[in-house]
Amino acid sequence: ALFTVEVPQQLYVAEYGSNVTMECRFPVNGSLNLGLLSVVWEQKRQGQPESRDVYTLRSGKILHSSHLNYMGRAALLHNELKSGRAILQITSIKITDAGLYRCLIDYQGADYKYITLEVKASYKKINTQIIRKWDEDKFVFTCQSEGFPLAEVFWQNEKNFSLTGSANTTYTLTADGLYNVTSTLTFKSNTSENYSCTFWNKEWNEKTSA
Repeated sequence: ALFTVEVPQQLYVAEYGSNVTMECRFPVNGSLNLGLLSVVWEQKRQGQPESRDVYTLRSGKILHSSHLNYMGRAALLHNELKSGRAILQITSIKITDAGLYRCLIDYQGADYKYITLEVKASYKKINTQIIRKWDEDKFVFTCQSEGFPLAEVFWQNEKNFSLTGSANTTYTLTADGLYNVTSTLTFKSNTSENYSCTFWNKEWNEKTSA
């Protein structure tokens, strides 16, 4: 029979900062001879010509040649190998971990499969601030949050009337690859209404309001 690698799940979605385990399976046929087994996990990022070594087990020995990005974060669950399961665990997920992963297994035959990892960072906490501009008799209401991918920000008053068109929304990228989104709305100080801002992470259809 042909040696084939199987993947029980082709797509994984991980929350930024969490851990993920991705699995591919291979035929063992009896008890595992570790000295004959090689497992290579590598990552290919969009727009990057080079693939990154994530974890390499060659002839049963661990090779510490993984890309700096994965140092101390990527591990193979060795106790699962005897069951024909090559499970890669990545801890403290980063935005840059997203991409296509190739799991290559050589054990009396060789085969590989691809797995996709998507990373999201929810806009969990919205920081709000109100500043009074005495000279202009106005209030400036600011909402700020971090997440990934880029969120849209909507504003409305307590009558659910949209004020998004009057708001000014900007963003910067943090060192970790998150979007730091700031949205401000200016209104006259004699207004007694309540205002709310909503961050919409469109790709994951998640909404957070303040």
